Amino acid sequence: MITPRRSDNAPDDPGPALDSGDGARGLDVRDLVVRYRARTALDIPRLSFRPGITALTGSNGSGKTTLLKVCALLLRPAAGSVSLGNRGPDPDKRANLRRHREAIGYLPQAPDFPGHFTVHEAVTYAAWLRSVPRARRAETVRRVIDDLNLTEVTEARLRSLSGGNRQRAHIAQAVVHEPAVLLLDEPTTGIDVEHRMELRTYLARLGRTRCVVLSTHHTEDIELLADRVVSLREGRIVFDGTPAELTARADGGTDDGARSVERALNALSSGGNSRQDADGGAR
Repeated sequence: MITPRRSDNAPDDPGPALDSGDGARGLDVRDLVVRYRARTALDIPRLSFRPGITALTGSNGSGKTTLLKVCALLLRPAAGSVSLGNRGPDPDKRANLRRHREAIGYLPQAPDFPGHFTVHEAVTYAAWLRSVPRARRAETVRRVIDDLNLTEVTEARLRSLSGGNRQRAHIAQAVVHEPAVLLLDEPTTGIDVEHRMELRTYLARLGRTRCVVLSTHHTEDIELLADRVVSLREGRIVFDGTPAELTARADGGTDDGARSVERALNALSSGGNSRQDADGGAR
């Protein structure tokens, strides 16, 4: 078992991790602008995420990954702010940043973690980094590994795993500290059908009490999992509503479910029949 070190003076038990009961019930985005050189990558006047599952959709380059990175404080916007929901202003900016990071669990689209770590080591390391108290760290890691059906590969090295098992191990790293807000970039990519269904069941359970935002190209994720859909095109919100409201936009045809979702998303991506709520996408 590895013994990771943050610093020689790091405390063994830095205190409890923030969970969904600590008041951080979501995220509020206000007047957000992100630019890459002369191009505006995001322009979102107002957007709020609350407990439940929001599917973030849009074609490649629409701004999904950029928005998740800004919400995770990994990318600094040119203007605007992202703050924890249901919290009053805190004059201590450093405390605000710490609280925000503690409340967030983030899975990037292409996780980069050393492949020589075993599943157990990788999740334990994430728990330690995210300040899960030493007294309950082992039990927390075991529970997350069990919840994500990784028990049989717990001592396998990440580089030896199938793509699906490796993805679920990275998801375990993102959720091990029980974040109030979970940001997942294409979480079901590379996972076989059986494990994708298990993962959706797990995420649905988290979404009952936590704010889960996932970017996805899978129409089945929207049909079977999402409470809300936010669709981006060229960095702007072109739809914000329920899956039922989305499928109602699909013109013609008699197909239900994923096919209707696909038709509606194709129309939004192409610029046809687009709509943004009058309040700028707030919910």
